[in-house]
Amino acid sequence: MRSRLDKSETIFALCSGPLPSAVAIVRVSGPRALTIGREIFRSPSFRGEFERGMYFGSFVGEGETPIDEGLLLVFPDHRSFTGEASLEFQCHGSPAVVSALEKRLIELAARPAQPGEFSYRAYLNEKLSATEIENLRDLFRAQDSIDVANIYRRRDGATTELVQRLRSALTGLLAVLDTAIDFSEEYAEVTQQARGPLDLAIRECSLAIQRYSRLNGSSNSPRVALVGRPNAGKSSLFNAILCRYRAIVHDKPGTTRDVLEEDFMLQGRRWRLVDTAGRHDKATGTEREGIELGDSYLEGAAFWVLVVDGTVGLTEIETDLLQRYRSKPFVIVWNKSDLPGWTYPADLGALPAAPVRLSALHADGMEAFWSAMDALAGVSSPSAHGPLPTHREYAALLEVNSRLLSLRERLDGDELPEYLSEEARLVVNLLEGLVGEVDTEHVLDRVFSEFCIGK
Repeated sequence: MRSRLDKSETIFALCSGPLPSAVAIVRVSGPRALTIGREIFRSPSFRGEFERGMYFGSFVGEGETPIDEGLLLVFPDHRSFTGEASLEFQCHGSPAVVSALEKRLIELAARPAQPGEFSYRAYLNEKLSATEIENLRDLFRAQDSIDVANIYRRRDGATTELVQRLRSALTGLLAVLDTAIDFSEEYAEVTQQARGPLDLAIRECSLAIQRYSRLNGSSNSPRVALVGRPNAGKSSLFNAILCRYRAIVHDKPGTTRDVLEEDFMLQGRRWRLVDTAGRHDKATGTEREGIELGDSYLEGAAFWVLVVDGTVGLTEIETDLLQRYRSKPFVIVWNKSDLPGWTYPADLGALPAAPVRLSALHADGMEAFWSAMDALAGVSSPSAHGPLPTHREYAALLEVNSRLLSLRERLDGDELPEYLSEEARLVVNLLEGLVGEVDTEHVLDRVFSEFCIGK
């Protein structure tokens, strides 16, 4: 497609999103942009020649037919996103208005832009590098603010630092393997020392791969499970976290018999909140199925919240849950602080963690609850913070990780250190290529396959 594009043509596109909307922005770029602007724009303050800036006036069609009133942003040559003369018509977001404006642009010899064509022109005019285009592509796909922060950290050389750490670990591995070659009689003892740096490299590589997989939509959001007895207030807490009425709340126990799932934001990233069925010993039929389904969600949760009815206190149900899932990060909520008979536990030493005082129904105590959740999110999500590779780097890290995992299997299989050392050197070479030159053609192909029209 790129081979058929002509820079001498003037292009346009709606770049402000779906219509109708409060405001629509139609972007125009190319050698005829300023001429087209003079044909369409009318204003008493306009003298017939554009300078860089913003103008207010009217947009007209053929024969001075009114189209709309609005703002015109003017970017002369070399001082625009694309590096060529550009305009932005800011009009009302009416489909009829935008359609009339686009019709007039076509009459004035502009053509609709292809996906990513504005960015492509910016690249051709040396306003954007291939790496910056990769960052733009990922920025459009980011749904979590932590991913946005990681994208901008690329400018700080975060991936280069990751590669240096991987190389350092693999250098330590090579030193151990080369020692094993010289001291073959102590092979088992020497190679045992190789597992440490190898496991470190695999962990670093895997975390970077997870970050990109999540950004790319191929990794599910981590789950947070709300667990407890019937009528403990799980559904009220579910609604309080979401700040809207999503789960049915009723005084009658057993209202929730299935699991409810909704996304929410915590520490700048997306999590999946799960409201599970209340647990009790006499559950049968659909209630029992709901509890078993809740168990499967709890097993896979990043961390969990034990909701305790503070008017009753701990029972065997909560004690059993704490015993079974104590190794998984959790927070205890001592709920219903608004009711008579609510009592905070006197002996905190008997509990594995200090409970959060809360009235989920009235959202009283939510600030302390969110502080506890923030702490757990940091512990339960180590892969969220750190270097975020580009797509090209991600593909290279996948191969590096695959070779590292194979190397660990071969190390466990007592393969000769000479062969292992050679494989480790191949991985180091792959890493050095990871921070080399960007495959520009590959990046530009991705622009035209994934970028939106108007960008």
